[in-house]
Amino acid sequence: MNNIKTVFSIGDLEGLSGVKAHTIRIWEKRYGLLSPERSENNLRYYGLDELRKLLNVVLLTGYGVKISKVAKMRTEEIEMMVGEIRVGREDIKHTLHLFKLAMMTFDQPLFLDATDHLLIKMPFEKVFLEYYIPFLQEIGLMWQAGTIQPAHEHFISCLIRMILIQQISLCSRRVRKGTVPAYVLFLPFGEIHELGLMFLQYLITSYGEGCVYLGSSIPLDSLSEVTKLFRGVTFITYMTVLPEEKPLDEYVEALLEKVRDNHSQLWIVGRRVAELTLDDRDSLTLFTTLQDIAAKLS
Repeated sequence: MNNIKTVFSIGDLEGLSGVKAHTIRIWEKRYGLLSPERSENNLRYYGLDELRKLLNVVLLTGYGVKISKVAKMRTEEIEMMVGEIRVGREDIKHTLHLFKLAMMTFDQPLFLDATDHLLIKMPFEKVFLEYYIPFLQEIGLMWQAGTIQPAHEHFISCLIRMILIQQISLCSRRVRKGTVPAYVLFLPFGEIHELGLMFLQYLITSYGEGCVYLGSSIPLDSLSEVTKLFRGVTFITYMTVLPEEKPLDEYVEALLEKVRDNHSQLWIVGRRVAELTLDDRDSLTLFTTLQDIAAKLS
């Protein structure tokens, strides 16, 4: 199965650019901005070059350049103007444009360069919370709308994971030798999406605190091996979709039983915390968003 999308409908262009299909057609008819091809069924479709051009045009018009002017420019001139606008900017609109462009064209250097540009201006914590998180949320919406394929999401996730590992490695030297771990980080069994948990590992490490990072898909019983070694720590897990093997309250109660036995705490973050109906929440702290738990750790 080909998971790399290279052909787009006008609806896809609308979803990716934020410009209404009606407006795109007007730009085509009045200014000749795009040149769609026709399928055997006489349906319009667009390639990656057309998508890239539209995204760049939307960025320029968003900064006040008139569409009539942009339409007269060659593709090379448009990209050059986009590059000039980029200098000295780190606003969310421009950065998300670059991230999206990098995702759709599988351009790793572009994504890394855009991140490096941000890191010159701000700490990684701000880059992740204020730029990566909104972009990942937008990816989720595009996924639901069917405008991107698994390859796009995996490409970006792997790049962010790579950057997280780099940042964790850089700040790991702040944790002094012999520091007793204060946190244990893990995901429920079957859950493999660990970018948020890795970010928490970065935060904890950047503050010079020790932590045990267990990662994704951890069976509940295996936590017993950790509780034998560490007492009075804080267990942190992320719940978005999983666990599904039992009612959520039962799963959390089982977790709390292990945690309370060695005088530890349990922190849970993620949208599924809204489903919890536990009456006894002793030793349990809930966070709806990553920003909330990041504020608690700081």
